[in-house]
Amino acid sequence: MSDERGDDATERRRAGDYSSARIGAAAALTLVLVILLVLDVAVPGYDISPGILLPLLGAILALLGLEVSALGRGVR
Repeated sequence: MSDERGDDATERRRAGDYSSARIGAAAALTLVLVILLVLDVAVPGYDISPGILLPLLGAILALLGLEVSALGRGVR
């Protein structure tokens, strides 16, 4: 038989690792978004299309939505 306490600890640690990865990825994508927006304002003739912004925003919101969902379920 397996040790249930050990299994629970492993599951919590794995959930914490996934949470850190989601938050880190969302932060990195947010940094990219900020850099693109600064370039759009600072460089004449540089234009960011919605085809770039919308998927980037969608990815950030999806990652943060997964994190909120995990918090709501009490995984952390």
